[in-house]
Formats: sequence, structure tokens, C-alpha cells
Amino acid sequence: MYETLVVGGGVAGLQAAVFTAKAGLETLVLTSGDPLVCRTDKIQNLVTHERVAGDQIVETGRERVRALGGEIEEATVTDLTREGTPGPFTATTESGETHTGSRVVVATAGNLDFLEPLSEEIVYTDGREGEFTMDRHVRTDDANRATENLYVAGLANTWEYQTAVAIGDGAKAAVNLVSDSRDEAYVDHDW
Repeated sequence: MYETLVVGGGVAGLQAAVFTAKAGLETLVLTSGDPLVCRTDKIQNLVTHERVAGDQIVETGRERVRALGGEIEEATVTDLTREGTPGPFTATTESGETHTGSRVVVATAGNLDFLEPLSEEIVYTDGREGEFTMDRHVRTDDANRATENLYVAGLANTWEYQTAVAIGDGAKAAVNLVSDSRDEAYVDHDW
């Protein structure tokens, strides 16, 4: 059993996984296909780069997650279930494989139908119209929690599809997940 499952391997999911893996939580990222950010080669809204390609950010993120002890698996999640609240969660993939985790970060820019088994716990909001927006988003509290031990980041949570926003949202979800798992404020400063 993993301490954290991250569904979605784009910038929000990878940033969340960096934080959870660095905090020592056993982390698995489940990702399918190329993330949305890989469609551009000229992201210019990050403070660390004048211009960077999306696939470069993703590759660097994957390397960082693995260096911190996290795992990444190419898999499409078809169902996310749990036996009672607070968990644990079971993610079932297209191939029928299952992965269990105490906490989950949903950070996919794809279809959210895999959350249907949790429909009694999750509230959705309508998405905005636009090229990269989704029909609906998962409503969260100020800590990116949708329900107990389930956090949501990136386009699954918000219509604001800027790379910098997604990275920050992934970090915010993970910091709150780690804080909740330890029952104290999690602060990560590299001194």
C-alpha cells in the first residue's frame, strides 16, 4: 500500500508527487499519455525560465520524483474506490491492475469519470468554456481537499490552465496532504 497515489502525470501531479516523495511518503504517480503541457514548446510564464518546452518540464519532473523515491507508472485509472471513510483508496487501471493508497491527489486534465464510485462524497462545479477547459471540476476547500484524504489539483480543480498555476496548485495540494497526514503544518525549506 502506498501512502500517496497521484492520478495524473502532468505538472500539477508531478509537483504534488515531488512534495509527497520528498516528505518521505511512499508515492506512486499513475499517468496515461502525454500531459496537456507537452503540447507547447514555449512556456514563458515561469520565473525560472525565459522559455521552456512542456515536455522538458515533464521529463525533469519525472526525474525529480524518481530521485526522491517516488514511482511512476504508465496506466489509465478507470475507477477510484474506497471501503468507508477515511479510506484506503483503490485505483483500478484499464489493465485491471489495482493500487492502494491512504491518500490520493487527483491531478488529471482528462476525464473524471473514474471518480464516479465516490459520487456520494464529491461535488462538481461547471467548467468554463475555452480551448483547454474541462466540462466540470471537482470542488475543493481552501486546502484542495474534495473529501477526506482526497485532494485535487490542476485542471481537475480549476479552469485556470496556466502552467504556473497548475504547478502551484499541485504543490498546495501536496503540502496540505502532508500536513494532514502528520497532523501538523508541513514546512519544506531547503537550507
